[in-house]
Amino acid sequence: MTLSDKEIQSLQRTTKENVRHEEGYVFNAGTRNNPAYYKIIHRVDDTTQAMAVVPVDDLAGHNPNYQETTIVVGGTQPIFGSTGEILTPYFWEKKKDRVTSSFNAFTASGFFGPGKGHLTAQTSDIDKFYLETFEKVKSKDEKAFISNMSGHSQSSPGTAKTAAKYAILQGRPIKVTNFMDFAAQKAVETGAFTKEELAYLNKNATIYRDSRGDIVFLDGNGGNVPYGKIMRFEVEEGQDGHSPRTPVMKGDKLDVDYYYRKNLFASGMTEKQVRKVIEAKIKDIESGKNKDFLPNINPNYYLMLYKKMYGDFAPELSNQEQLSINRQLIDKLHASLRTSSGDKTISLREELVRTSAQTTQLQAEVYEQEIKDKLASAKSSVEQHIKELRDAAYTLAHNLSSGEVEELLSELTLSKAWNEGTEASTLASASAYTTKMTEIAGNLNKAADNIVAIDQKGAQIFTKK
Repeated sequence: MTLSDKEIQSLQRTTKENVRHEEGYVFNAGTRNNPAYYKIIHRVDDTTQAMAVVPVDDLAGHNPNYQETTIVVGGTQPIFGSTGEILTPYFWEKKKDRVTSSFNAFTASGFFGPGKGHLTAQTSDIDKFYLETFEKVKSKDEKAFISNMSGHSQSSPGTAKTAAKYAILQGRPIKVTNFMDFAAQKAVETGAFTKEELAYLNKNATIYRDSRGDIVFLDGNGGNVPYGKIMRFEVEEGQDGHSPRTPVMKGDKLDVDYYYRKNLFASGMTEKQVRKVIEAKIKDIESGKNKDFLPNINPNYYLMLYKKMYGDFAPELSNQEQLSINRQLIDKLHASLRTSSGDKTISLREELVRTSAQTTQLQAEVYEQEIKDKLASAKSSVEQHIKELRDAAYTLAHNLSSGEVEELLSELTLSKAWNEGTEASTLASASAYTTKMTEIAGNLNKAADNIVAIDQKGAQIFTKK
């Protein structure tokens, strides 16, 4: 078993905080109403900050699963912290580590000289940490192994290198989930990775990158990552693109529906979704809301730009395929709601309403298409019968001229046999039905927005100091 990318994110975003705790410490990486407990079995809090964790049943640490051991490595430690951090003894205890960590990052990028760059000096720490962790879990369970590894920023290339190296040596896959890899291109250029390791990472690593390249633009290559599956997300105004907390994720990918609703780009969108986001952005340009998009540019230019930055379009599911998926999801959501509470209930309600909205519109579109298809099929059948009858008439009428045959068959035409007015009326009714269902779907999405807004307002009340 391996953890999903979203589960890894929940661990990665707490690394700096939890690495301060001693081995044996249990923490909740989930929510109060949907907890996900992990036990720290190994950690290091020096220049390199890393922790190895295993899932457990509760805060008491029952039933540790050593066959799902995860190593998470933190990114560069900033030299300067917030006012609150500077006032703590921990900040000054870590001052030397902070300076060294930052120096390692700049060195890896080639910032301090003509050198091409190389893997961060922390890579040896990560390698050592892996071997120590492996030995620890094997002493607890002979079937134990390390299933996941994750790095952030400076630590990411070193984490990727270590995971690929030992996955190949030990003949067991290690899933890699990295965030905003720093100086990855330089590491590859200088031969830090073997061909086998790069091939492994291309199959087993997913790299999450922000659209602006916050911080990573300093690595000399704009944060380019030449290995793994790249998942890029558009950063909203006011967000820290470099933080592993920022990407909105779902399972092993970005939550495309979230970004689509926000009119933001993200890897994994269909061409249809991208076109609608582009359309929305162009409207914002015209209204003066969007300053990032260039005015008077052909939408096809942005399609090309999307493919360049975010990758190929995701394949379009047919309406019937999406309906089938949605109906299964709705059943699961109803089942989950029966046993949920608190924050989890609110989240499930929102997802249920949005899924129902999409399903409503899809059902209408499927209905309209079925009407169109049946009418087209019937019309085609009538045309075929008319052709067959006319051909037969010409074959049998040996003693008549073609003009005489045409006169006899003058009533046998599509315009006479097919009621165009009824066809048009039927199509109009089907289209009106779809329009009405689209309106209902829009209202359902507004209701979902209200669920989120009310929840956020309630949270502000309880967190207000």
